[in-house]
Amino acid sequence: MRRWPAALKRGLLLVLGLGALAAFVPLWVDDPLSIDLTATLQDPSAAHWLGTDALGRDLTSRVLHGGRISLGIGLLTSLLSLAIGVPLGALAGFRGGWTDSAVSRLIETVACIPSLLLAIALLAMSPAFLRGVPDVVRVALVLAFAGWIPVARYLRGEFLRLKSATMVEAARASGASDLRIMVRHLLPAALAPVLVTASFAAASAILVEAALSFLGLGVQPPQPTWGGLLSDAREHIDQGWWLAVVPGLALYVAVLGFNLIGEGVRDLLDPRAHRA
Repeated sequence: MRRWPAALKRGLLLVLGLGALAAFVPLWVDDPLSIDLTATLQDPSAAHWLGTDALGRDLTSRVLHGGRISLGIGLLTSLLSLAIGVPLGALAGFRGGWTDSAVSRLIETVACIPSLLLAIALLAMSPAFLRGVPDVVRVALVLAFAGWIPVARYLRGEFLRLKSATMVEAARASGASDLRIMVRHLLPAALAPVLVTASFAAASAILVEAALSFLGLGVQPPQPTWGGLLSDAREHIDQGWWLAVVPGLALYVAVLGFNLIGEGVRDLLDPRAHRA
């Protein structure tokens, strides 16, 4: 039995460790919105492990609570990208013809617009389907609008390659419907690139969300996010280095973890990869 690749183990350790901190530690730290003007810009200490910001808010609490939002957006974006990209890519690859042409043109149209620029445009225009939606869901929906492209593209290619395989012909001869063939036979065989893409999509979503929050278009204050914390740090970086270093390090660890998971899953599912 093939052992799990080292990259996958390290990625899971980073992401699960960061997720556990974000999920459970905030239960015992200060309120991230609590302002204390007598404790502004304090150095890291026993009272405030990672220091305080310009309003005296505990940075440890804000980074950990921000991790809930940033990691949540990354995971939700990945799931939404799968929900959009899997059926479109499967239909394009399996049906072919005008279905494939329509989905391919849609992929090309959306892919030609940089994801950050597309997200900024959608958030700035605030179309009707985004109004009244919680910030986390709103940002995830916008990011998934571009994030489904790699999922659909890879799945379409795998279905095109596999739909003439012997197992498909045997299933068709036994009377299986097209839906059953796609779900029971083709999709499990095409999961490898999809799972890898989903992991990379989560990492990309966390980065783009940080950029949007940095620009003031993501999750709105006073809710903390890593990008928002970096934006707040600009005015006080000369007085408190920790304001930028801590959320920046958290962002780096999260993105590195998801990328390592993607690489590890790719190696684990690749039949050509041989591990000692």
